[in-house]
Amino acid sequence: GLYGFMDGETLQPGVADLERLSGASPAGPRVEVNVSGDLVALPAAIDAAVFRIAQEAVTNALRHARNATLVDVRVAGDPSTVSLVVRDDGDPGPADSAPDAGFGLTGMVERALLLGGTCQAGPCPGGGWAVSATLPRRVPA
Repeated sequence: GLYGFMDGETLQPGVADLERLSGASPAGPRVEVNVSGDLVALPAAIDAAVFRIAQEAVTNALRHARNATLVDVRVAGDPSTVSLVVRDDGDPGPADSAPDAGFGLTGMVERALLLGGTCQAGPCPGGGWAVSATLPRRVPA
């Protein structure tokens, strides 16, 4: 959280740092970050995972999306979960031109599963690619 540096742990980027991902990338699409709902007092592991998954998904989109103009990052918190969707508006392509699912994605999915959540990625209807993750607000014991 905000005062993580006071309890002696190395400060991991979290939800509060998502704005860092926004802006125009030199290579192309604009990245927009929308954060809504209740995201205060998240456990450090969840906070960090949201940032890492978003960062990985944005990196993938900037690297692989064809002719995308926008990468839309949405994070929303409710009383029991935090959900994340990262979507680009790149050209639809044949399945074999989709980014290799093993690239970066495996780490995101494993990170989400370890925390008791889910993460999946795939083409959107009408083009583009989306990564969505849902994480519980409580880390499993």
